[in-house]
Amino acid sequence: MKFDFYLSEMSVSDKHGGGLTLQRILGDDLDDIAHFIHVNRFAADLPARNEFLKRSKDLLSVWESDFMRKLIGRSRASKISMMLWAIQTRANMAARKMAAIFNDKQVITGLVCPQGANAIFALEALKKRKKVKYITWVMDDHLVRYVDDRWQYPEGTEGVFARHLRGAEKVLVISPTMQRFYKERFGVVSTVLFGSSGLLQGAGQFEVKQGSLKIGYFGAVAAWQKDALAAVAAALKGTDVQLDIYSGIEKLPAELEVDGLHFKGSVAPELVLAHMQNYDAVLLPISFKQKMRNMSEFNIATKMSEYLACGVPILAVGPAYAAMIAYLDEHDAAITVVSTEENAIRDGFKYLRNPQLVARILKNAQKLVVDEVGSMPMRGVWQAVVNG
Repeated sequence: MKFDFYLSEMSVSDKHGGGLTLQRILGDDLDDIAHFIHVNRFAADLPARNEFLKRSKDLLSVWESDFMRKLIGRSRASKISMMLWAIQTRANMAARKMAAIFNDKQVITGLVCPQGANAIFALEALKKRKKVKYITWVMDDHLVRYVDDRWQYPEGTEGVFARHLRGAEKVLVISPTMQRFYKERFGVVSTVLFGSSGLLQGAGQFEVKQGSLKIGYFGAVAAWQKDALAAVAAALKGTDVQLDIYSGIEKLPAELEVDGLHFKGSVAPELVLAHMQNYDAVLLPISFKQKMRNMSEFNIATKMSEYLACGVPILAVGPAYAAMIAYLDEHDAAITVVSTEENAIRDGFKYLRNPQLVARILKNAQKLVVDEVGSMPMRGVWQAVVNG
């Protein structure tokens, strides 16, 4: 299926999981998208790969400009850009420019990957100017928050989001948990599609070694990971376990500067899986904080599929409600720890030394890659949706 446009807050970049997911699952189908439209500074800060840049357009608000950030300060400009009136203003501007691009077409088709209000409101404004047929793929729901023991959307956004989901030709979501939530909340039927990875050659040859453990973490060190990483770092003390962190940040935050933890810098995406095989386990940290619950409970990171494909056992540390914990537990494909307590995490270290347990979860992980989370099966899901 050819699309007239792709609309999102993020670009098709190598520098974040969403961009890698789009490349791995859509593959050559990305060549059939005429225009890549971005409606958030995030896409400009992490730009698309070179082959997509000529077809890309950043439709940013004045509040996201370097000039305004310098004039009134970055944090104040960012706060204003997230106000509803500013989102609506930018949405109308983006819709006008998009309508002009497709002035000669009666009906336009799009793939929308909304991460927040910007893409949702921009499409809503575009629909007032043109007839639009679109597929929406929700990889992140940055709008919803868990407050006072219930899920809430910011004022003025839930109705627009509901129309967005209900008006789509097809809805794709990033996890089974998100799929259930949108069915219960909005009455929307969706298909689960998340980041894929091909099985690494030699992935079935892992052997549990006696003695000290080397665990690797490959990914961002941000709010969604940091508290779980800090809990694992604290549990290293007095053990023979070493944790190496590979990330694109310049330096580790202070709470991660502990004995036994080493910062290794970044690794090119195409080399990550091979680097993982240098370790006795790979760490999947998921935030326990309530302010990050929308990410932890609903999101499946691209990293999870890479971990399953690398042939090294996964140690996942996160809350029991996390989508990735639930998925890995359901398929018995990882060692999971659902507490930040040191003894619980150290028990996880001990389980990594159990040859029978490790052999079982690796066998299940390999089957998952072949049947579900590998590039071929996930691409099959995509093709079934767009051609169905």
